[in-house]
Amino acid sequence: MLSVSSIDAVLKSYYLDAICASLNTGVSPLYSAIEKSAAEITGKDAVVPTMYGVCGGLGSTDETGELPDSGECLRTGFTVPLKNIYGVIDISDKALRASRDNASGIVGLLNTEIKAMVRSAQFNLNRMLWMDGTGLLATVKTFTNGAMPTATVDDTRFLAEGMKVDFYRSGAAVMTGVRIADVNHETKTLTFPYGIMNTNSLQAGDLIYIQKSKGNEVNGIPYVFDTGNTYFGVNKATNPGIKPVEKSLGDELTVDAMQEFFDTASLRAGVQPDMIVCSMKTRRQYLKQLELNRRNIDYLNLDGGFKTLAFNGIPVVGERFAPDGEMYFLNTPTLKLVQLNDWEWLEGENGSILNQLDRKAVYTATLVKYANFVAAYPRGQARLKGIEDPSSSTTASGGTDSGSGADDATG
Repeated sequence: MLSVSSIDAVLKSYYLDAICASLNTGVSPLYSAIEKSAAEITGKDAVVPTMYGVCGGLGSTDETGELPDSGECLRTGFTVPLKNIYGVIDISDKALRASRDNASGIVGLLNTEIKAMVRSAQFNLNRMLWMDGTGLLATVKTFTNGAMPTATVDDTRFLAEGMKVDFYRSGAAVMTGVRIADVNHETKTLTFPYGIMNTNSLQAGDLIYIQKSKGNEVNGIPYVFDTGNTYFGVNKATNPGIKPVEKSLGDELTVDAMQEFFDTASLRAGVQPDMIVCSMKTRRQYLKQLELNRRNIDYLNLDGGFKTLAFNGIPVVGERFAPDGEMYFLNTPTLKLVQLNDWEWLEGENGSILNQLDRKAVYTATLVKYANFVAAYPRGQARLKGIEDPSSSTTASGGTDSGSGADDATG
């Protein structure tokens, strides 16, 4: 007969390794390439040192001249707060009792719940990697109440049916834990379950966050390029060498423009990008340029079972959460997910994983990870933005050299 304690042992000894493998390698090509490290942890934060520029202690003198003065590389350190990431599953007492004399039954029950949680975790880990840490998913544009209320929003990239979200207005929550029934990405419309809004309504400008997560999410790729004054506590004005490289193209994408920006980014950073990430739409623009110019179309097989296009031997990854009209030229060896631990089960006072909810006939188990994302060398990351959509541009596509953008590369 299976008991709660025996199920605990199965969760810990069998499922945990499989969950860690799925969440570390199956999220996306970029997430798989990022180093996961606990070496930098100090207390509740990670302290990540960074160096940029070259050593200043080099010089040439004659035989009787003095040796050059030493000059260490420019350096500073980022203090990275660890964010609390949780994944929760619930199993009713009735379901456990119905399956406790049937090992395959309880295994099937656990498989269903854990697969759903892992799929959700993969979605949200990848989503957070393309957000700035605020947790803002979208902004309401219009709202129509009714039996099945609907809202149009400015962006649906980060939204999916089944999500529980909170709505904020003027910094205060107006509704919390609202389930999304459906997402129409073409019309950018959200549908909510029957009667969920009751007499409440939304207004244009209301902000949408995933439940209980406002301001508490991972600082992803956009935070590296944020226009704020600091990066994890380091002032950009007094440490300009930590600024990433950026350029606004202001034209349609061409292979020549990509090569020119690749060369600029490599020159500025002193290291070459080893992965290019963009939206799937922008990747189609790159593929179209290869076809128009009759260039060979190369593909690469990446770790985790991913297959993608290549640019001079470098993977060009289409990512659903990356914004249209931008390309990120990344140096992945300098990207880190600093973490206190890999995924672990949250244990109760007696070491149990399955714990009964207060005054409910339901058991719950919680996966936890304390982590955050950091670019240990921000200058090694580059963004080509302002890529115009050929369908709305009057500029002729094809072999035109669009290498000279609207402004020079900065950073």
